Amino acid sequence: MKKTYLLAPLALVAVLVGCEQQANEQATTDTQVESTLENAQETAKEGAEQAMDSAESAIDSAENTVSEMVDHHNAKLSLDWNGTYQGVVPCADCEGIDTTLTLNQDKTYSLTKAYLGKEGEALKEEGTFTWDETGSVVILEGLTDSPNHFFVAENQVIMQDMNGETIEGDLAEMYHLKKQ
Repeated sequence: MKKTYLLAPLALVAVLVGCEQQANEQATTDTQVESTLENAQETAKEGAEQAMDSAESAIDSAENTVSEMVDHHNAKLSLDWNGTYQGVVPCADCEGIDTTLTLNQDKTYSLTKAYLGKEGEALKEEGTFTWDETGSVVILEGLTDSPNHFFVAENQVIMQDMNGETIEGDLAEMYHLKKQ
């Protein structure tokens, strides 16, 4: 019986030591899992940031490409704009104004206006023109008393109002001068 009393405390010590080792192993495993999880989260976050940076860079590059394409496709560069355009535009106190505009490759122009139903010679103006920043509108230099902006389209120019704005309304089509 003495042996049983001696063995019982030893067995109890062995059980307690084993439980403590198992608890330590569980704590170590939990710490390792937490550390691995934190590392995985940090790696995923860095990967997401890199992906966002790459996406933003790709978007910027695409926007620049589109901008360059738009800049290269305008009337100035894409159309055969030089030549003579003719039409009769509305007149407040006559039957109409027979208007002829010639645009030359060297950026000079000739504008002739004949007032229909009125006596007198046709008015002729000559000078140079510039393109607006879009490359779609020519601006006749030296004209101050009549519209000097003309939107250049395929085989026609469209006279703009005194403010350089598109003319709208029932008579809008009459401000189109057709290429001859």
